[in-house]
Amino acid sequence: MKGWLNTVLCLGCAAAIVLFAREVQGAPLVFLDPAHGGGEKGVKLQENIFEKDITLAVAQKIRQKLADSGKVRIELTRTSDQAVPVSERVKKAESARADLFISLHVNAGFGRNARGFEVYFPGFRGSSSKGDGSSEIVRDMVRTQYLNESIKFGRILLKEMETVYPRRDRGLREAPIRILRDLTIPAVLLEMGFATESRDRKELLEPVRQKAVAEAIAKSILEYLR
Repeated sequence: MKGWLNTVLCLGCAAAIVLFAREVQGAPLVFLDPAHGGGEKGVKLQENIFEKDITLAVAQKIRQKLADSGKVRIELTRTSDQAVPVSERVKKAESARADLFISLHVNAGFGRNARGFEVYFPGFRGSSSKGDGSSEIVRDMVRTQYLNESIKFGRILLKEMETVYPRRDRGLREAPIRILRDLTIPAVLLEMGFATESRDRKELLEPVRQKAVAEAIAKSILEYLR
């Protein structure tokens, strides 16, 4: 028991040092992940306009919105129409010690009448390790904290998205999505609307609506980090 407590205390001190270092280095860092890119086009919204185009447009608008705030640093997992493997997207965010990761997507399926936005978090799965030592217990505790933070941000994001798409909230959902489950930072995946539903599709194609979505996400980021 004494050894386990020492491990927890040491890791707690290490976590405090990391948090202090982040504060000293500057504003919190948020990674935006515009899904798809290059040959990975995602779902089709219109002739020659695909999910990859919408996600990048919204991500760029978020970065522009927050660029002059001085309260947050924004990085993108891709900045042009290029294919970036999921493993590389995760590595970028992990290496940079990001404080939050948001993956942007456009939905499809569930029937032609399915519409609205939804937020996913990675889920409270059990430890994948076969070990049962104190390090595994601490790892699970840390992961639970990341998941709690993901849920906290997800709820804020749903609230702000409701101002853009009233009565189209499909909720906060748990799912073992690869890009989320491989991260060890607070992370969510936002499905901004359905390409397969006429009204959603029309609005996602409108620059004014894209700007409104970007502003809702930017506001959510600032509220979460406040």
